[in-house]
Amino acid sequence: MAFSKPDFSRLTSFSFGASKDDKKEHPTQTNTTEFEGESLISGQVIAMDHNKKKLGMLSAIGLIFNRMVGTGIFATTSTIYNLSGSVGLSLILWVVGASIALAGMYVYMEFGSAITKNGGEKNYLEYVYKRPKFLISAMYGAYVFFLGWASGNAIVFGQYILTAADVEVTRWNQRGIGCACLVFAFAIHSTSFKAGVYLQNVLGVFKLAIVLLIAITGLVGLGGHISGAPGTANFHHAFDGGKVTGYGVVTALYNIIWSFVGYSNVNYALGEVRDPVRTLKIAGPTAVIALAIIYIPREPFLSLLPCLL
Repeated sequence: MAFSKPDFSRLTSFSFGASKDDKKEHPTQTNTTEFEGESLISGQVIAMDHNKKKLGMLSAIGLIFNRMVGTGIFATTSTIYNLSGSVGLSLILWVVGASIALAGMYVYMEFGSAITKNGGEKNYLEYVYKRPKFLISAMYGAYVFFLGWASGNAIVFGQYILTAADVEVTRWNQRGIGCACLVFAFAIHSTSFKAGVYLQNVLGVFKLAIVLLIAITGLVGLGGHISGAPGTANFHHAFDGGKVTGYGVVTALYNIIWSFVGYSNVNYALGEVRDPVRTLKIAGPTAVIALAIIYIPREPFLSLLPCLL
């Protein structure tokens, strides 16, 4: 079984923009005219979606933000702090991790600007590896079906709900809540597009408020306005603390990068986005950079936990 040699020459010709004549001729098909008429039989990308575009700039930012701020970020911060061994090193790792995530986001931005249709990396892999036919579709389908992340997130969601309700967590009650969460999500998105987008935006604002509250609390404590808080003491010897190991640094950096996973979320729905190239170029960097700015001030919050509990 042989793979065809990847050909990036056509892909790079699309880049991030199109000529004015192309935009006038195909206002809703920016950078996709060369794909028209291609079929699944050839193993190439088919014509882009011609449905009504309903997602705007704010909804695109919400798609990315909601995926990045998932169930894990509220639990992994303390792990990252402990693995790094000090406040100073943990802050440096957060900056490095955010930079790596931003670089990854620009890769998806390049692909998304060239192929503005629903599907994300499935389309990009199909474009690069055209043969054997349907290999990428089958592999990607197996990946999503057997290793899909939604099931894990749903189970963690059920665990958090039960813990917040002070109910004993068992294997089956957390899975039951997780299944109910998935069924609800499928039901609302399959019956009403507007309701799904509205719910997504509301939950995004709610999660943003929680993360901002944590970050602001850390900054207030850093300024010495919380009784018993160490203030700036942690930064007098910022790199003093536990033993620093290569394993700890690498694992902490991995967890930080994982905290930004989701920057490609809008790529899966580009066929629903109005002016997808422009929206992708603005929504992606805005969401990642804004979230990095919010994430980093949470580190001082960890030193306040003994004072707040």
